Amino acid sequence: MCKPLVGLFLASMGLAIAVQPFASAVDKDNKQQFVKTIVSVDFKIEESNPPTLVVMATGQVSSGGYSGTKLARATYVQPPADGIQDYQLVTVPPTEPSIQVISQVNATDRWKGYDKEAPWLKGIRVHGVGEGVMVKMLRAAQ
Repeated sequence: MCKPLVGLFLASMGLAIAVQPFASAVDKDNKQQFVKTIVSVDFKIEESNPPTLVVMATGQVSSGGYSGTKLARATYVQPPADGIQDYQLVTVPPTEPSIQVISQVNATDRWKGYDKEAPWLKGIRVHGVGEGVMVKMLRAAQ
């Protein structure tokens, strides 16, 4: 899926996003691709000044040899109505022959000062392809 289509897909889901919400994480040579299956998502809040939200995601890929895995945080024109921050897990597939066994890739995003930048934040959502979406709530909806 190319970058503009991701924006159209998320916009069609009713999300208020920039035209290319994950563009900063996808390399200019377009070698990266979206991880299809999200296996796990977790987070922790590091007590610092300001606090840092650390989001960790694991995805499943079709073989070994993937590299450059990143967790891309969407950039919004206005905060999402549901209070959920969207992420996309991207990785670079192998260019050389690799072991043909289902493997996992991991990435982390560190968001220092998230509480000031996103006071609306209630949870995180990491997108895979199709139904491959996982949501974690930071706090209960009010």
